[in-house]
Amino acid sequence: MTEKDNLHNGMHINLFLSGRSCLVVGGGKVATRKIGLLLKADAKVAVVSPEVCEELGSLIEQGLVAHTVRKFEEHDIEDAFVVYAATNSRGLNKKVLEYCRAKHVLCCCVDGNWAESDFTTPAITRHNQLTVSVSSGGNDCRQSKMVKNSLARHLKMMESAHLVVVGTDHNCLTVEEREPYHLTGPRYERAGFMIMQLWGLHEFMILNTCNRVEVISVVSEETANNGILRHIMGFTHLKEDKFYLKTGKEAFEHMCLVTAGMLSQTPGENHITAQMKESLETAKTRGWAGNMTQEWVNSALRVSKEIKNQVAPLLHSYEIEDLALRYLEADGCDLANSTVMVLGAGMIGKGLVKDSYPKVGKIIWCYHVNKPEVSDEWEDKVELCTFNDMKNRITEADVIVSATDAPGHILHMAHAPFFNQERRVRVIDLGMPRNIDPELDDLSADVSVVDLDGLKYWYRRELTDMNDILSRSRAIAADNKDLYEKITNSFKGGNEA
Repeated sequence: MTEKDNLHNGMHINLFLSGRSCLVVGGGKVATRKIGLLLKADAKVAVVSPEVCEELGSLIEQGLVAHTVRKFEEHDIEDAFVVYAATNSRGLNKKVLEYCRAKHVLCCCVDGNWAESDFTTPAITRHNQLTVSVSSGGNDCRQSKMVKNSLARHLKMMESAHLVVVGTDHNCLTVEEREPYHLTGPRYERAGFMIMQLWGLHEFMILNTCNRVEVISVVSEETANNGILRHIMGFTHLKEDKFYLKTGKEAFEHMCLVTAGMLSQTPGENHITAQMKESLETAKTRGWAGNMTQEWVNSALRVSKEIKNQVAPLLHSYEIEDLALRYLEADGCDLANSTVMVLGAGMIGKGLVKDSYPKVGKIIWCYHVNKPEVSDEWEDKVELCTFNDMKNRITEADVIVSATDAPGHILHMAHAPFFNQERRVRVIDLGMPRNIDPELDDLSADVSVVDLDGLKYWYRRELTDMNDILSRSRAIAADNKDLYEKITNSFKGGNEA
């Protein structure tokens, strides 16, 4: 078997050596290191060597190691469970290995004979109940030690791991101020890559919706507080009240309220649940998140159901697309005799078509790449067109509602000549970043543009006391503190076989 074969065919196991007789042949520094590992495993250690180094001599004097002061003899291995051949003679180490092989005793040579040995000793680091071993199969011990030392520092940070949320939302910034911080396309991937490089960050996910962008993470206290996450998210120049950094129980409460829709622009909406799950799955697919984040999200989902059950009677709960239609009705729009152009075929776009179908005269559904399916019952009212053909259909529209995830404006001043100048056109922008150039609002008195902030301010006037609702929601989250403690305890310990 070649060295390469050994590297790929080896299987790592834990040997339970407590009380077992183990022999080390040799008395130098390498032998002493192996003896140290055996003693940590509570093995009964004997060494055979005419001379020993000072450190090993100290262990012998303490009675921790039995020492036979002479050269190795074949019968020395008879009672041994494991043998280390660790002399400075390659020939002698080879003989020790041959004797062990004949007696079916596990043997490791610490020199060039390692490839013929029964096992190698990986680089090992321990932290509390956790033991991590790193091995190159004997081919690159220096690299194994470097990785081991790196992991050792990482494990120490696990002890101070926190639930941390860093982000900003519609309560901190206006839609115009918030727009530059949303992560779309390459910016999303770049932010994820940069966060992955952070020392002390164990898992994370990015929640990027129309009204918030935040990193949800399990991270060491040092990394949580050193400002690097804030820097990656682009919040460096924001004032303290323009973003939030929540840790521990406060982060858990925040997640519960977000997942319940209590911190949405339309409190109580349900889209955030699907968005949270989708963000988690994306993070898991990219290797950003695992069991810890999964448990955190699961707990938040569980608490969010309880919050919704208790506070739902206090809310007029609407999804964002339903809210857009209510706004139009409140603004005096005659939907039954109107043509509504819907931009976007995603979750909100589909919701808009579904909700508006019974109320409006006609729907022009515009899509970019993925052509939506139109059910048979919708065929009498719904017509499809691509974004490329959109300008040719704008003149028909009384209402335009945009809900795409495009990184820029898809409706802008270049479309101005295509608007019907003889009647009022209402434009609602549900996108983030915004899909519609706000300058279109100044096109004429008959064209009005409303974005997410405009909807929020209108809707807030209709709400009951949100302070009371949030207070009740926070109390429910506090009552579920056992779930938070379960999450934090899961960072440590565990049994394996």
